[in-house]
Amino acid sequence: MECPNHAQSLQYNSPGAPYRCSGCRELGFGASYRCKNCSYILHDVCKNCVSFATHPFFPRSDFEFYETAPGNRTRYCDACGKDVLGFVFHCTRTGKDLHPCCLNLKASISDEEGLVKLELCEEVPSKCAKCKHRNVVDGVKGWSYVSSEGTCYHVSCVKEMVLENWKKGYFSQSQETNSNGMSETEHSQLALRSKEIVQSERSSRRSSTIKKYTKIAVLVFQLIFSAIFGNPVIAIATLVEALVKD
Repeated sequence: MECPNHAQSLQYNSPGAPYRCSGCRELGFGASYRCKNCSYILHDVCKNCVSFATHPFFPRSDFEFYETAPGNRTRYCDACGKDVLGFVFHCTRTGKDLHPCCLNLKASISDEEGLVKLELCEEVPSKCAKCKHRNVVDGVKGWSYVSSEGTCYHVSCVKEMVLENWKKGYFSQSQETNSNGMSETEHSQLALRSKEIVQSERSSRRSSTIKKYTKIAVLVFQLIFSAIFGNPVIAIATLVEALVKD
């Protein structure tokens, strides 16, 4: 895939500031390809899309890549439930659609220490820890990452949470750092993420349990964030230490 206006102009960029992919129109934080002549930018997975694909959750579907969704009606991704606004993998036989990034979500994710392991699931055992519902919208289940304890986190809910706070400016770049080597913006955004995930459970737990649960919650969010957006939240260990010492 190349820039539609400047052939052979896309250059690889390491993970950095968040951006809106010009292909799928979804938010990105990880590696990207940017046009050296204009503002055109693609996710790594959008730049290197294959023409055809399959997914184990949809064994009857044979997906074909489209730069724009086929047909005249609004289409949504069957993984996250969000509208399809650009690049999409579509199956003409089953009518299923997947964002390129959703198609490439890892089947399982875990931290290096083995504290947390999550599985990508189509059928969820319980309500999402964020939205408190099984479906992302009426009639759309939406995929979730599920912990070994059965706690579910909709891919859609994590996307929405990050998008909302990106619009508020929480992910703006800052050169000022605190004593931990993190910018104040980075520290604030990480603390906010963890607070949103555990807020409903914290009030009923003892202090020591709260600290342990908060640490796990931050790790969970880091892993899901990394799986969806392609880039781990930076300095997570420093934040965890700060949280459990408070």
